[in-house]
Parts: sequence; C-alpha cells; structure tokens
Amino acid sequence: MSDPRPTLTLTLRRTGGTSLQSFLAQISPFRSIQDEPFNPDRMWWHIVEQFRKDNDVEALEARVGALLEERVNIKHCIEVVPPQVTKALIKAAKKQGYFFFVLTRRSSLRRLRSLFLASSTMAWGPEAEAEKYPAILSGEVTLPAIDLEAVRRQYWHDQLMLGRLLSMLRYQNIDYQWLVFEEIYQGDQPVSVHAARLAEQIGIDVSDLGQKLEALNERGKQSSQRIEDFLPNYQEMMAVLAEVCID
Repeated sequence: MSDPRPTLTLTLRRTGGTSLQSFLAQISPFRSIQDEPFNPDRMWWHIVEQFRKDNDVEALEARVGALLEERVNIKHCIEVVPPQVTKALIKAAKKQGYFFFVLTRRSSLRRLRSLFLASSTMAWGPEAEAEKYPAILSGEVTLPAIDLEAVRRQYWHDQLMLGRLLSMLRYQNIDYQWLVFEEIYQGDQPVSVHAARLAEQIGIDVSDLGQKLEALNERGKQSSQRIEDFLPNYQEMMAVLAEVCID
C-alpha cells in the first residue's frame, strides 16, 4: 500500500474515539501533534488569539497554512474557536492532501453530560479523575451548580458549528469519512475492524499489527457515575438535556 495521507479529524469536545485516534497516530508515518491544538492553552491557541485581535482572515490563513506545511496529523474541535479558524484549517489541509474525518456522537445528551461533568470537576481524563474525584467524594471539595442556560446554549451552539462545518466541506468540494462514536464502539463489529478499515483508507497497511488492533477492543470503565450525586443540580441538567437534545 502506498501514498499514505496525513489526517484531519474534525469533531466536538467529548465525542470519544481517543483510543482510535491514538492508534491511527501510532501507525501513521506523519507526526501527530497535541490533541485539539487550537483549544485554549494548547500549542496553537496563540493563532486564535491573534485572529481575535486583528480579525485578519488573510493573515490567519497564511499562519495556518504555514503550520500544515509539515503535514502533521490533527484532531480539531470545531466549537471552541471562531469558524474562520476552522475554515482556514480545512483549506490548508485540502491543499496539503489530507484525509478528512468528521467524528460525531449520535447521542448529544451523553456527550454534553460528559462535557459538563468534566468542566465542573476539571477532570478531563482518567488520570485527572483519579486525582480530583477523591476530594469530591469525601466532601473536601464542593462542586458548584451547573449553569442550566449554559447547557441549553451549548447544545444549540454545537449544532450550529456542526452545520457550518458540513457546509464548509461541501463548498470546498472535500470528500470526508463520517465516523459515529456509537457505531465504532458500540456496534456489531469490534473496534479493530473499524480501525483496520480506516487505516486502509488513508493508505496504511496494518495486516501485520494484530496485537495492536486487538488492544483497541478493550473497553475502559467509566467512573463519572460516582460523581453524579455530588453535583447540586445534576438531575435538573439531565432534564434540560432531555428537553433540548432532539437526536
């Protein structure tokens, strides 16, 4: 198999698929950089800040284009930055011959539950949960109530950003592979089958990586349920999500 391509994964926060993204990074001949590099306090956040100051689209596209000349693998959250940043990234990736993934989650309710639990506890991964949960569970740390209007706004903002993304890809005549979290991780086929298929699409032969592929089928245990009772208005948040999430 020849002519592999770097990948651009376009997604929303807490969509999942970290293990799959990590696997693709391991097998790719292209370097994978920090996850979601345009997010606040990440390696390319300064590009976003500069654009917010000068509102110069031409300069933004030049800066992003220069970043992608190395053809690194990127995972990008579309709802965190101005849409002009995402558009500049898409245009630069197209120019460099990237393979595009759009990663979504069928259940917005489950995704936003995860997002607000993480933002409330500041535990964005298993290591952070192990560090922060004990103080919450012991009562040493009291969590603030969740802003329910922020929950509503987040859902509709995310839907708007996803719609804009699909329009950008359509108007730029870009082909992309749409991935759905539930189909990969909760479908009839094991994750390894999906991973091998995706690797083939981006031009990488993984026929001799049986052990690495099988490792993807190991499911991690979710521990966030332990924290639900310690959020003052958790049930109210879930009621709001059930009301607004129409998917």
